[in-house]
Amino acid sequence: MNMDVTSLRASLLQRLISTVYPPRCVLCGCHGFGDMDICVDCYQDLPWIGSACMQCAIPLSKHSGDHLRCGLCLKEPPLFDRSFSLFSYEKEAVTLIHQLKFNEKLANSRLLGNMLADAIDKNAIELPDCILPVPLYKKRLRQRGFNQSIELARPVANTFGIPLDLRSVKRVRDTQSQTELDRQQRRKNIRAAFEVVEPLSAQHVVVVDDVVTTTSTVNEIARILKRAGVRRVDVWSIARAV
Repeated sequence: MNMDVTSLRASLLQRLISTVYPPRCVLCGCHGFGDMDICVDCYQDLPWIGSACMQCAIPLSKHSGDHLRCGLCLKEPPLFDRSFSLFSYEKEAVTLIHQLKFNEKLANSRLLGNMLADAIDKNAIELPDCILPVPLYKKRLRQRGFNQSIELARPVANTFGIPLDLRSVKRVRDTQSQTELDRQQRRKNIRAAFEVVEPLSAQHVVVVDDVVTTTSTVNEIARILKRAGVRRVDVWSIARAV
């Protein structure tokens, strides 16, 4: 009964806040729809991924169907098991992520995290034992003031009641920016950048990142997690570079 009353109060409070402060689109400034900070037109214009490789989430032809692996994953399977991404890393998806990371628009993390949770629910994606946001190196964290992967993961963890693991894995080495590196250079650059520093009891872990480019970072985290005894590692991200 107490839980019902608490839920009702929270719902009424949210409605009151939405009435007094209606959501505004973070992209164009128009009225949002539902309780989201994005308007219908901008929502529809986002570069949503349709068919994608089940393992690395790279977009495939719309006629490819589900439950397929891309040629690269067939040739050289990554160490993580499954992936899911909302968008191709282009157009408005780039804008939303850059606003979050470089302009400190933390409202974008709530919007993107909630959209990710909604898509996971609609696609009936198997839920993990815990969610592990990609850690930032301490120097980068001090400079930025927050870890965007944590902020994106919070709404997802809250929606499904999944523990958020912020302790088991740390970034122990500052690495060169991956932006200008090719696939082989990225793999070498990220090697041994992370360590498992606390034992994990979880057997199924989801790694959350803002953007997956060549998969080097999430693959390295999957490597150390599986070496530590984790049975299954999946990757959820907001965007996937093509």
